[in-house]
Amino acid sequence: MEYFSSEETKSIIIPVLQQIISLPRPAIIGLQGGQGTGKTTLAKYLREQLQNKGFKVEVFSLDDFYKSAAERKQLAKRYPDNPYYQIPRGLPGTHRIKYLLSVLKKIKQGKPTEIPVFDKSLHGAYGEIAENRKIGKLDFVIMEGWCLGIPPVSVKQLVQICTKNKIPLKNIDPTLEHSATILTQIRSYQQLWKYLNFFIMLKPDSPDLHQRWRWQQERELKKKTGKGMSKKEIQRFVGLFLPFTYVGYEKIKPQVKIRINKRHEFYKIGFGKFRETVFV
Repeated sequence: MEYFSSEETKSIIIPVLQQIISLPRPAIIGLQGGQGTGKTTLAKYLREQLQNKGFKVEVFSLDDFYKSAAERKQLAKRYPDNPYYQIPRGLPGTHRIKYLLSVLKKIKQGKPTEIPVFDKSLHGAYGEIAENRKIGKLDFVIMEGWCLGIPPVSVKQLVQICTKNKIPLKNIDPTLEHSATILTQIRSYQQLWKYLNFFIMLKPDSPDLHQRWRWQQERELKKKTGKGMSKKEIQRFVGLFLPFTYVGYEKIKPQVKIRINKRHEFYKIGFGKFRETVFV
């Protein structure tokens, strides 16, 4: 199976792999990008390439550390008017921070640990923790997630970011009260990010591409299972994530920033302070 074009591989993937291999080990690589950007595909490909070189590698998602269904339902009851918590999962506040922190510490110490496996299909797609899988001493861990690395910002900054990127925040949250709740939750995630040794960001050329790609994923799901959200439901669902996705895009300073065009091609890479070079 070909994951990327020869140009993408030569100009984007190989330089990223070279930087990863040069890291002191064990190293934890953070991979951030909004919905549909291809985080899972890139993480899988990087793992294969590193394993082919003899390294011990594991990949997991921030999604694997969701709270139980019961805990997330309780969160929804606690904030009945907050639209961000009326969807099953995803926003800051729905993850098991303490457990993830303990896992990251053990990985850095070279100790064996267990990673949860979250099954999104359980409980009528509400999702549930299905099992734990054991991992041993590793060279590299790739952790991916849409809000990975997100820093705390003020409500004023959130509004400015959304205005700049034409994201209709007031349509989601007219009073901004519910957005403020999410921003408060983000603070507890900061202790996790200090364990990331290397950070890769996947950023599309415009916010509407998240909607388009997520809809494409949903159509494929409908073909396979006969179930899935409508286009209108997708727009609402993705729209809840966009304000905070763009906080990440605007405020995170990654080692590697990969730009994605409307054809879903990796076409530009920036290192450090985003010294970007166009390849295609």
